[in-house]
Amino acid sequence: MSITLNRRSFTLGTAGLALGAMLPRGAFAQETRSVTTKFGTYDIPASPQRVVAVDSRLDLQPALALGLPVIGHGHSLPARWVPGTQGLEYFGAEINIEQVLAADPDLIICADYEKDADSSWWPARRLREIAPVVPTSAQLPWKDALRELAHVLGRDGQADAAMAEYDALITDIRSRRAEQIATKTVVTLQPNATDVFLSTGTTMLPTQVLADLGAKTIPPGADQPYMTDAIPAEGLGDTLGNVDGLLLVTGTDADVAGVAEMTTWQRLPAVRAGATINSNGNINYGSIYSAIQIAKFMDELYGKMA
Repeated sequence: MSITLNRRSFTLGTAGLALGAMLPRGAFAQETRSVTTKFGTYDIPASPQRVVAVDSRLDLQPALALGLPVIGHGHSLPARWVPGTQGLEYFGAEINIEQVLAADPDLIICADYEKDADSSWWPARRLREIAPVVPTSAQLPWKDALRELAHVLGRDGQADAAMAEYDALITDIRSRRAEQIATKTVVTLQPNATDVFLSTGTTMLPTQVLADLGAKTIPPGADQPYMTDAIPAEGLGDTLGNVDGLLLVTGTDADVAGVAEMTTWQRLPAVRAGATINSNGNINYGSIYSAIQIAKFMDELYGKMA
């Protein structure tokens, strides 16, 4: 790691103090660290003061867990279980570049969607004109992505502490729910008004948490990174007839209500036994806080099958 003066900074003498009071925060000298990411080798603030986390799932959660002073985010509103989000500025689902510029960040965290580097959702290249951008990986398991970001930022200790909380919760659930975990089959799925999708892909956050729990579940298909194709009402029995517990993820109230009206849904053993939970929030993707929340949902779901 190299510590230097930031390229955006300059030195103010005594005569320039009055002028300095009128300059934006980014104009002052900052200690920096040299980092290497997919964007090359460049400097970022060693102790950033104003951080924008573009994606509320993949960027905001790890940024908060690592103790970064986040001022705002984009993509979507954070789930209710993500702490420290009150008062943050929202830059829109499709990022408003002018709004980010006006916020005067000194560091930006932006999810790395390779095909979308110039998109309006994750516009990393345009954001690099405002402040240094550090990417997070959308393809890595959440723990690896958190460790990678922490290492780039020099905050490995904060990542270890955050993951220790998650690991302790997993160990506790595995101990208390050992019998249910060993004998009951559970599935996470996303409903809509007319059909459902299994959230079983290898990149899906619920899949990672279920693997940590050692849960019995329907595994993803070969080369299936995301959700399955839609399962229509008439196919629910064949797919979910032997499943003991269901965690519904992300769906709106209308989506959940639409599925609940299906006769085939009502006849599922898990539904008839009351072994279902609706997350009422996005847990298909995310980081530490959503992973913890999924584990809590699964603890509750196993409790319904005790």
